[in-house]
Amino acid sequence: MSFPLLKAGSLLAGQHSPAGEQKALVLLDKSGQKVLYKTFRAGEVMPTHHAPVDVFVAVLVGRLIITQEGQPTAVTAGDYAIIPAGAPHSLHCLDDARILIFR
Repeated sequence: MSFPLLKAGSLLAGQHSPAGEQKALVLLDKSGQKVLYKTFRAGEVMPTHHAPVDVFVAVLVGRLIITQEGQPTAVTAGDYAIIPAGAPHSLHCLDDARILIFR
């Protein structure tokens, strides 16, 4: 049996080639579920939006404010947030940031 080649890269400062300065990179798209890597500059905003599924956000680097239905929550490197399906939410970056999104 033959398998696809192993994919590897660095999202921070690992041994593999860095993912680069892309704003968004889909790391995995399997059966409609995605793992996304996103970068933001300090002061950047993602306007209010919603997703049809629960969204898991893991902060790798930086500080952000995630606002869900008018309630702001500060998250920083090492934190995570779970946004319920359909909940209106927005994001404001306080520092340059790198995040993983699982949806």
